[in-house]
Amino acid sequence: MDKAIPPVLFNIGGKYYICPGWHEVSCEITYSEVMERWNQLFPRQEFKPLNTISKEVVSSKGDKKYLVTFDRFGWNCTCVGFGFRRNCSHITQVK
Repeated sequence: MDKAIPPVLFNIGGKYYICPGWHEVSCEITYSEVMERWNQLFPRQEFKPLNTISKEVVSSKGDKKYLVTFDRFGWNCTCVGFGFRRNCSHITQVK
């Protein structure tokens, strides 16, 4: 479960649930107890950072330079073609 999604408290038929997941809780629960329960249900995970790549690539005509990067968001290039197609020859060259 992605902890970026905050918990939501629902009251259905007099019963209270933390969602996502529909985990039943007491009707007298406080916000701090909701967060404590949420952290018990979904403990923090250690994420290893990805290796980042950052290379400058010369255009095919040789008159411009573009920056190709790879990070946790994926591949990116500063050329116009990447903006339209989300892929380009500069990324292929770096790969």
